[in-house]
Amino acid sequence: MGKRAAATVVVSLTITCLSTSPATADTRRGDALVLSASINGGKPVVIGTAAQTSFTATVTASDPAGIDYIDPLLYKGSITEPTGYLAAAREPECVVSNAATTRCTWLFMLDQLFLQNTDAGAWRLHVNATAQDGDYQWKDSAASVNIQRVSKLTANASPEPVAKGKPITITGALSRVNWTDSRYHGYANQPVRLQFRTPNGTYSTVKTVTASSTGYLKTTVPASRDGYWRYSYAGNTTTAAVNAPGDLIDVR
Repeated sequence: MGKRAAATVVVSLTITCLSTSPATADTRRGDALVLSASINGGKPVVIGTAAQTSFTATVTASDPAGIDYIDPLLYKGSITEPTGYLAAAREPECVVSNAATTRCTWLFMLDQLFLQNTDAGAWRLHVNATAQDGDYQWKDSAASVNIQRVSKLTANASPEPVAKGKPITITGALSRVNWTDSRYHGYANQPVRLQFRTPNGTYSTVKTVTASSTGYLKTTVPASRDGYWRYSYAGNTTTAAVNAPGDLIDVR
């Protein structure tokens, strides 16, 4: 079976939520209010080759009459023409903190087998909070999250040991998972930081190196003192940040 876009299977609750959502921006009637929303605790959702990845979304809403229900919809692109959308995997766990305020948490699940590389990037949470008296708020972007491809990074410093003042060459490779074939491929033309720390210190950036068309990294620095060298990639909306293990160089 060929792959299909992420999250094309939706429960009826979400289909209703999407079809009744206005084509314009946020809509509110009466006193209902979405107070807060978060996805995965504010951290990116990083997906490699594991069969399934789960994460949660939490929404707090209030109305003087009390909240009847909250519907979430995670989507990519625009709310009117999403390129992907995802329903919660099960019914929420809700806590009524007072007569007016309700806080609900949903479990979401993504199956790597159904993901395309284009599914990586920013996703947003549409929320429909409806009160017992019929008041509501539809919020098209109550929260957002980056769904990212796992990355890998290596670093090797040589020669070992090295005389003080002589050149040290640090090579490495940056790669990221391809969700289509579940393998890692070189990530081209990305800025990667070369970092150094003493045996008892913390890492600081020495220079920035650009990965080649195959993700290969190579640079040279003069040997000055003992310490660890590594590459560090900050990541972007589609690809997770990663640090290579440090490689110790003995300077003599």
